[in-house]
Amino acid sequence: MASTKNIMVKILRIIHKPPLFVVRMAFIICLVVMGTVMARAQEGLAVNNIFQQYGHSKGCKMVVMHNTRLRGYTLAVYQSLTYNRKYAAGIDAYMKIDRKSAKKIREVVDNGRMVSGYYMMQPLASGANRYVLFSRSNNDKGAVIYIEGNLSPDDIMKICYSRRYVED
Repeated sequence: MASTKNIMVKILRIIHKPPLFVVRMAFIICLVVMGTVMARAQEGLAVNNIFQQYGHSKGCKMVVMHNTRLRGYTLAVYQSLTYNRKYAAGIDAYMKIDRKSAKKIREVVDNGRMVSGYYMMQPLASGANRYVLFSRSNNDKGAVIYIEGNLSPDDIMKICYSRRYVED
């Protein structure tokens, strides 16, 4: 117990040294703010549960990018998840929840089966639009993508369904 107390006292002395204290507190505040902003990006959407539940599962691959460019468009948030058939039913259940609250729905149906599309969700207070995109193959492998940014539905269509964009 005494050694734990000594360690804590030493840590507090280091942290409270004037120049280091300010730098460390600023760093801690930045981390808290970034975590809050990232958590709010998908607030109120079922797709958030998909990324949290399946993002680190075996057979899934998750990509997360902030303030990036995709085919010439600036995105505040890009998050994608590819998954195998093992998780398809659970992911479909979450997608149905977001479909119910979507502002705009675009789906591609092939032989009576929904294979791809996007849902435009309620924009953020900042005005940034939020989209949930999805794609499924015949063997129930699929992908879910969350995009946030100042993109129109036409921009989403260009990103997803046009030939590869080449910048000059």
